[in-house]
Amino acid sequence: MKSITTLILFLAVGLAMGQQTEYVYRNPADSTYNCYLTVLPASGVVKGLIVRDYSSLPKVKGNRPYPYKWKKMALENGIAILYTVSSTFFPELCYNDSNLMLMDEMINEVVARHAIPKQNIFIGGISASGARALKYAQFCEMGKSKFDVKIRGVFSVDSPLDLERFYNSVHWNKAKFKEGMLWEAELMTKVFPERMDGTPQTQLEAYQLRSVYSHTHANGGNAKYLLNTPVIFFHEPDIDWWIEERGATYYDINSFDIAGLYNYLKIKGHRDVELISTSGKGFDRKGIRKCHSWTIVGEEYLIGWILERMDF
Repeated sequence: MKSITTLILFLAVGLAMGQQTEYVYRNPADSTYNCYLTVLPASGVVKGLIVRDYSSLPKVKGNRPYPYKWKKMALENGIAILYTVSSTFFPELCYNDSNLMLMDEMINEVVARHAIPKQNIFIGGISASGARALKYAQFCEMGKSKFDVKIRGVFSVDSPLDLERFYNSVHWNKAKFKEGMLWEAELMTKVFPERMDGTPQTQLEAYQLRSVYSHTHANGGNAKYLLNTPVIFFHEPDIDWWIEERGATYYDINSFDIAGLYNYLKIKGHRDVELISTSGKGFDRKGIRKCHSWTIVGEEYLIGWILERMDF
């Protein structure tokens, strides 16, 4: 691992809310991958960390309007935010451990650099990013973290969790899909066989091994590695909308996996797992109805959930 002195680091101080931001490009020749953005509370006192793994680093918005509240609330409560880019592949669903290992290195660098309490690391995201968050929590629970990182809590927003179910859905039903579901189906019917060296019919074990949760595995696959980690799920299973606007059935939406994993964890005695099922909250940034959207998240509730689990 490169020392911090060999990294290209940009520090911007005194932006919106007085927050401090640091862009770090661990490979000076590449600004698209193996990089991260840290946003620190204005107070300078960091009590915890929220990690979001993105496909590209967000731009600091300064005083320009930001449509979501979670970031401001986190910073006001002394929680730093770390945006990482651990893969160049879209959509990254942790087909192997390479991006999880890279994420592990970046998280460790930030925790060490800013003396962040290791017992207060949270991670989460929407869609594939949420799946990666759950995979990283499992990665740590398996003892694979090189730096002994432990996740205090993980949040997942409408994420695909069972790759076998996902493949079968897009393979069997894509002729019925509309809009966003259709282009995704066309993409994933190519991606899965390439990344898994086959289909679930020929490489079932590979699909189960790389999934957060497996419906067909007798013990839920990797689901057991979430039993000791607080988890909160958000989804909007508005089946009328999914059928009318996307041509999808219950089997085709991520709620199928989310409900399955939640039920598994409850049955196995998990005492700190929550499922938030919303209705009529999903809209994109243009105000167009879309169930698969960050707007289904109760942001005040999420930050409160995180604060309740922090160890001071």
